[in-house]
Amino acid sequence: MNETLDKEYNFEKKIKTDNDIQLNLFQSANNATIRPIHYLGSKLRLLKTISEVIDEVDDTSGVVCDLFSGSGTVAKYLSAYRPVISVDIQEYSRVLCSALLNPNESKYSVSEFVEMCKNSNHSKLLKKCFIKLEQYEEKCIKEGACGNLEPICDLLDNGSIITYEKGYREDISYQLSNTIEECIKNICELKLNDRAQVLVTRYFGGLYFSYKQAVEIDCILEQVFNLEPKYRDTYLAALLSTASDVVNTVGKQFAQPIKARNSDGSPKKNILKRLQKDRIIDVFECYEKWLNIYLSQEKSNKNHKIIKGDYADVLETLDDTVKVVYADPPYTRYHYSRYYHVLETICLRDNPEVSMNKAHGISRVSRGVYRKQRHQSPFSIKSESYNAFDVMFQKVSRINATLILSYSPFDETKESTPRVLTISQIEEIAKKYYTSVEIVSVGEFSHSKLNHNDKNFEINYNAEILIVCKNAINGGENNEKHNRKI
Repeated sequence: MNETLDKEYNFEKKIKTDNDIQLNLFQSANNATIRPIHYLGSKLRLLKTISEVIDEVDDTSGVVCDLFSGSGTVAKYLSAYRPVISVDIQEYSRVLCSALLNPNESKYSVSEFVEMCKNSNHSKLLKKCFIKLEQYEEKCIKEGACGNLEPICDLLDNGSIITYEKGYREDISYQLSNTIEECIKNICELKLNDRAQVLVTRYFGGLYFSYKQAVEIDCILEQVFNLEPKYRDTYLAALLSTASDVVNTVGKQFAQPIKARNSDGSPKKNILKRLQKDRIIDVFECYEKWLNIYLSQEKSNKNHKIIKGDYADVLETLDDTVKVVYADPPYTRYHYSRYYHVLETICLRDNPEVSMNKAHGISRVSRGVYRKQRHQSPFSIKSESYNAFDVMFQKVSRINATLILSYSPFDETKESTPRVLTISQIEEIAKKYYTSVEIVSVGEFSHSKLNHNDKNFEINYNAEILIVCKNAINGGENNEKHNRKI
């Protein structure tokens, strides 16, 4: 028994060391570029190419609009030498881009603020509320190290407090049920039920984070929202980056918690290792490193704007001072909001209604505890995508700006995630509004010159391409009757 626990301790120590090294390397490499969150379809490796193509179509260092900013890596890179307008409909994106493009001075030293988070009255209350769940999770991990994986599986399957509160308790163990009941009683006694102060722990504790990590995120979040609004985005962005680093999922996305069991119901053999890999990361240490990164950003002398809004609405407000619009909309039927709903909820702090799933005639809370009202992009809906692209091309051409569109090709003969529209369909739309539509491959088959005439080059289906649209027809004044809806 002691030998098993010693092995467990050594394993935890190695993971902690590996994570520290990873974070330190990331921090030291972060002067030029930042990857604020683990982002699906990140353009971090393509920043130099995107920048070079933008420079080639506009050598005036004019204003560029990043129309679907996401994690903000493209906007951040371009902001070093161009005025940038960052646009996205999601609040988490607005927060990240605000912190990256218009960093604020620190209200407190980093260590001072972290100590405030650790030692606040709110922190003491939350630790008291959830101490039994923290201890129960530690007990499950110890039992797992001794060969009994069932308690860990039970916790991952049924450990969501919000799901329990909604009445879905059919498969939960007696021990876990009692522990959750006691914590809910503590929350109610402190009149914190349905309050934002315990949001992360109630919704995502036990699923995406350990209960201890979730409590610590809630402690930091409370201090962030006590700051004056002008300081808040920088401190909140550091918390989003922290949550992205510590989340316990495949690929560090928030689409699904880890599945603990095989299809036959038996525990997965590596579940303990996967659980400990992320849940051992110290939230306060990780947050302190990220806050140092954000607060060390140099303030730009450019006039950057960050706008939260729908792409079509924002394009209506732009004028011909914008020289280039860079667009990286979603192309598949999967909605990005599903992958980042936890970050969105942290930013909005609004105790959202959760979506329901129906299987075998039975409704229950979605396994990922998704927000009921999540953004559904028209670019990811087959019946709406053509018109969404048409609207984008039309509105960008109206201001005579060059449109540079990122696209990930796919091989239609292979079983890969299909794109809602093909390259030829997008070209068809583009040519309604631009006289010059050219393709630049940024993968293995690279054509760096925009005046390359051969459009039939071989495409690397694992690489990105850029569709470059120049010279708006009739100065952007296109006849609306050509707009096509499907």
